[in-house]
Amino acid sequence: MKILSILLVLLVAVEHFYIAYLEMCRIPSNKAAQIFDMPHEFMQQKRVQIMFSNQGLYNAFLAVGLLWAQFAAPAVAVYSATLLFLGFVLLAASWGALSSGNKGILWKQGLPAALAAVATIWA
Repeated sequence: MKILSILLVLLVAVEHFYIAYLEMCRIPSNKAAQIFDMPHEFMQQKRVQIMFSNQGLYNAFLAVGLLWAQFAAPAVAVYSATLLFLGFVLLAASWGALSSGNKGILWKQGLPAALAAVATIWA
């Protein structure tokens, strides 16, 4: 179960690095418009690009925090730090789904984090 926990946490971290990349480097693009289910024209607005860029930074923080929690934190803190950052991801997914009205965020972002948390608890 420990290996499954590590793999799922890595999956969540990679997912958040990808989201950060899209938000910081690929707005506006057809791929980002498709993934975020927003019109390309909307993403061409400078204020929208700035908002996405800032959001991307926070997603990168989550990914770095998960990697730190899994591999660099003192052994005693690995469990707590990993669950803390997975909890942040779950909160971000819940808020994103609630604020955007897009329940798919819970499946795409929240489910991998929930599975990683369960695997971490069982490990």
